[in-house]
Amino acid sequence: MKPEGQGNWSAAPQTLEGHSCLVTSVAISPDGKVVASGSSNKTVRLWDAVTGAPLQTLEGHLNGVASVAISPDGKVVASSSYDKTVRVWDATTGASLQTLEGHSSLVTSLAISPDGKVVVSGSIDKTVRFWDVVTGAPLQTLEGHSNAVMSVAISPDGKVVASGSSDKTVRFWDAVTGAPLQTLEGHSDGVILVVISPDGKVVASSSYDSTVRLWDAVTGAPLQTLEGHSNGALSVAVSPDSKVVASGSYDSTVRLWDAVTGAPLQTLEGHSSWVTSVAISPDGKVVASGSYDSTVRLWDAVTGAPLRTLEGHSSGVSSVAISPDGKVIASGSFDNTVRLWDAVTGAPLHTLEVHSNRVVSLAVLPDDKVVVSSSDGKTVRL
Repeated sequence: MKPEGQGNWSAAPQTLEGHSCLVTSVAISPDGKVVASGSSNKTVRLWDAVTGAPLQTLEGHLNGVASVAISPDGKVVASSSYDKTVRVWDATTGASLQTLEGHSSLVTSLAISPDGKVVVSGSIDKTVRFWDVVTGAPLQTLEGHSNAVMSVAISPDGKVVASGSSDKTVRFWDAVTGAPLQTLEGHSDGVILVVISPDGKVVASSSYDSTVRLWDAVTGAPLQTLEGHSNGALSVAVSPDSKVVASGSYDSTVRLWDAVTGAPLQTLEGHSSWVTSVAISPDGKVVASGSYDSTVRLWDAVTGAPLRTLEGHSSGVSSVAISPDGKVIASGSFDNTVRLWDAVTGAPLHTLEVHSNRVVSLAVLPDDKVVVSSSDGKTVRL
């Protein structure tokens, strides 16, 4: 059965031409109808994921876009840039709503609170900042990290912000007051990514030290250190039931771990280069991995058996995402395209040639009707 609204999808991919740049991140909206992508040509783009039609182009950043985020209601897009700013856009009209200025260096990461009222940004300038989405007013500047902030995440209840830094630490902050709650020490090298489990109980951090660490999201207590990769852990994902952790590494493998005991479950071998991104399907049965070897691979999350190898990208895959119904895979690549695939058959659905410079972030709106892409080239588009 096809996802709702996808009756016009064809195995013959459509090509959407606009601006050609490296795609580094992708995400899919809750109903699977919209894909958002981020790039390095200064643009964010939104596309109709069913027809492939371009909807808006957002222009305004003066340098490449590093990250994009979508509000839970799908009405607002936020983008961060090498130009040191965060911009907030109307996702329907493409109008620029706010330009958030305050960071003194590249803004690496963004998150929007569950109620859609606050944008959280992390920067190379070592700070985390909170902003009012409606007014653009700065709410809090969180200082404490001694090196670049590489990743930020907000808990499902909107009460805690987690930040990961090149200073080897993860920090927890009160999402309302900005007060520091916990400093989590243990990694022996920089933290690349932080994610919070869907149940809000566990924070997972991946690091150049080749490990993934799990922390109690309330107390900050270390729960597990997941050791097995022979090189840096580039990516991490937590299953919807919060019981399994997937990690991708410079060592070309994907590993699955028991989130409760820390026990290794599976080592997935097949990629011939770095695994840059991992995602777990909503039912927890499939793991998708994107690699610098230009492929996306699908794996059985229980047995570790390879299910599909999705070939078509002509350069490294930077990001993968799975639609909420588990039927569509989105992948972003350094070949300047976003590709959509049938998750069951592996058939290509659309090829979105969207950027003239590398795409660094993708997101999908909750109504699944639009694709957003950001770039470090010259424009941000809707």
